[in-house]
Formats: sequence, structure tokens, C-alpha cells
Amino acid sequence: MANLERPVHNRRYPKKLKLRAVRDYRNHRLPTREILLKYDIRGLSQLRNWVILYNNGKEPVRKRVRKMGRKVSYDEKIEIVKWVLKHNHDYKQAAQKFDITYSRAYAWTQKYEQANDWTALKDRRGKTRGRQPADREEQLLKEIRDLKAKLRERKVQIAFSKKLIEISNRGVKRPNDIKRFKK
Repeated sequence: MANLERPVHNRRYPKKLKLRAVRDYRNHRLPTREILLKYDIRGLSQLRNWVILYNNGKEPVRKRVRKMGRKVSYDEKIEIVKWVLKHNHDYKQAAQKFDITYSRAYAWTQKYEQANDWTALKDRRGKTRGRQPADREEQLLKEIRDLKAKLRERKVQIAFSKKLIEISNRGVKRPNDIKRFKK
């Protein structure tokens, strides 16, 4: 019964255990089932994958993939972009040298080249909400946007109240019934 239950997490094996299991498998010291039992390996396919890696000259180790890149400051971005421009747009080398991804080096370089201004590399996410309009024209445009939003909200409220009155009047047969709502 215990073998029918699935484990909650994936199993991790130490590097030394993997190498010993692969060597036992390759030298035919033990049958495969005994290797699985001896080293407590979950399945034959796992062992075979390790053997394939070992035969290809790679150690049977699982590579860790970084989920998120490291934080990069504004000054460091400038330094990276300058290096990329100096080295003829070699994004791959920049990624290796500065421990970032190729796509980040490329994106920062493109931002700078399009704007031709270092401030384009600043991270402005979440910073625009509290900013006050700089001149009178921006203030007026902001006021117009706000008034349009209020007008849209009022139209929705009026449409909702009309629909509510219509729904409540569906059951009324006589127009001058007391239950009828007034518009």
C-alpha cells in the first residue's frame, strides 16, 4: 500500500549517490532493480537519465535555473550600456561579464539608443501616480480627464437606476398602481 502513495515533493539525490549508482549500472555489478533498491531511487527512467548524462561527459547534476535576475542599480545600468556600446553591441559578453540576462542588456541598450538620454534607464514603475502636473496645460488636461471620468460614472449610475426601475415595474399591470416607482 505504501508504494501506491505519491510523494508530496520531488526527490533530490546527492551528487555522490548519483555517481555511485551510475558506476554500478555501467559496470554491471548489480541488476538494475537492486541498484534502485540499494540507492532508494524512485524509478528506472531516473537512473537511465543519469547514465545518459554521464555518458555524454556531463555529471548527473540538476542545473538550477535562476527565477529572477539580480537587482541592478541605475548607475550600473549606465555602465553596462556604455560597455555594450563600446564593444560593438556584444550583448552575450555583457550578460556574462555583468551577471545579467542577454535580454536585459539588449533592452537597456535599445532604450538608451531610442531616447538618447540616460534617464530612459530609470525604473519609473509605480512612480507616476503622485506626480503633480508641471505647467498649466498639464493641469487643465488632468482636470479634463477627471471630469470625463466623473461624467462616465454618472452615466453608468443613471443607466443602472433606469434599469432598476424597469425591472421593478415589470410585475405591475396597471400604470397608476401604488407599487409603481416614479421616474
